[in-house]
Amino acid sequence: MTTRPGLRERKKAKTRRLLQQEALRLFTEQGYDETTVEQICAAVDISPSTFFRYFPTKEDVVLADDHTPPPEKAITVRDLSEPLPDIVRATLLDLLEQRIGEDRETTLARLRLISRVQPLRARMWQHQEPRVAHTAALLAERAGQDANEYDVRVTAAVLIAVATETLMYWADHDGEPALTDLTARALHHLGGHGL
Repeated sequence: MTTRPGLRERKKAKTRRLLQQEALRLFTEQGYDETTVEQICAAVDISPSTFFRYFPTKEDVVLADDHTPPPEKAITVRDLSEPLPDIVRATLLDLLEQRIGEDRETTLARLRLISRVQPLRARMWQHQEPRVAHTAALLAERAGQDANEYDVRVTAAVLIAVATETLMYWADHDGEPALTDLTARALHHLGGHGL
C-alpha cells in the first residue's frame, strides 16, 4: 500500500522530465514558435490534455525548473560570523552552481531558449519580484536585520539580477566563460557599490 503513491510520483516525474527533454529537442531542431504542443505530445505519446496537467502553457515546459534548489541552502549554510557582503558573494556563487546542476547541457539548452525567445524571457523576469522578496527575507534573517530595510532589499535585488544576467550571458555564449569567472567579473564591477 505504501509503495503505490511512490511509484505514481516517480512515473509522473519521469513523464514530466521526458516532456521537457522532447520539447527542448524539438525547440532546438525546429524553433520555439514553430513547435506545437501537439508535436511535443506526439513525441512522448501522450494527449494534449495530459500535457496541460503537467504544464499550464508551452512556455512552462521550458521555464519549469524542478532541479533548482531554493536559495535557503545557499544562504543558511554560511558561517554566522560572516559579514553580509561575504554571504552575498558566496551565495551568488552557490546559486549559480545550483542552477546548472548535474545536467549542464540541458540547463544550457533551456537557458538559451529563455534568452533568445522574448515571451520566455519576459515571463522569467515576471517571476523575479517574488524571488527578490524571498531572498531579502532570508538575507535579513541571516544578518539579523529587517527584510524591508532598503539595504537588504537592494542587496537581494542585485543578487537576483546578477545571477539572472550572468546565466543569460553564459547561455548566449554557449557556456563560456566559466560561471565562476563571470561571477568574479560581476562582483568586481559591483565592488564599488558595497557588494
